[in-house]
Amino acid sequence: MASLENAAIILRLINQLHRKVTVTDLVEHLAMPKSSASRLLAQMKDLGLLDREESTRAYGPGVIILELSRLVRETTTLSAQMQDALKRLSAQSGHTGYISVLEGRDIMVLHVQHGTHPLRVTTHPGHRSPSWATSTGRVLLARDSDAEVAKRLGKSLPFISDNAPRTVQDVQALLQGVRESGFAVAINEAIPGVASISCAVSDPVSMERFAMCLSFPAAQADAASVKALAAELLAEASTLGRLVCDPAWGSPVPVTQV
Repeated sequence: MASLENAAIILRLINQLHRKVTVTDLVEHLAMPKSSASRLLAQMKDLGLLDREESTRAYGPGVIILELSRLVRETTTLSAQMQDALKRLSAQSGHTGYISVLEGRDIMVLHVQHGTHPLRVTTHPGHRSPSWATSTGRVLLARDSDAEVAKRLGKSLPFISDNAPRTVQDVQALLQGVRESGFAVAINEAIPGVASISCAVSDPVSMERFAMCLSFPAAQADAASVKALAAELLAEASTLGRLVCDPAWGSPVPVTQV
């Protein structure tokens, strides 16, 4: 099992670095013993999982991996996979979930997954909200640079609520935390009495970018609950992000001993 796990880690490293890897890369990036790295790369080549470039002795994806990658791309759409993830999240938590996209300065709802817990205010597909005052909007804005965010939002923001950011600079400050944590939280902002937690995933091939969120009463947004829900969202987003090769979710996990 350890060899299988390490093989998966090597494939993740190739994805993260966006290039072929050498024995030295495994030693430096994964803290893997040189002898183990050399042996594992050779085994993966023999199995057709990797192919070696003789001139550089670097290893890249083999025929089997390339064929599987093509099959995944042909049978997987980000929207459908995110809907499946949202169903699981809603079933686990009981909360209502949404999938949204950026539309100009707004966020627009594409899909709603109703939960078992009642929510006083719900929105429907096509509903728009100010992106800077929602967790879905901010988690998508965080994928862009501060300059791109400023260009999208303009020079001034209309007042939304006491809890929502007032200026573009306020938004940019919040986005830095989103980039570091991987998720965004909004409580009593665009919709009074409602809290939400969001993660985003981008497909580098189709250029699609969606946010998924769980929405629940603001009274339930204590620190422990927010942390627990964020962990569930991060787990689903990470799995989905790796599936579509979103570089934001492509970091390798620590190596285990071969």
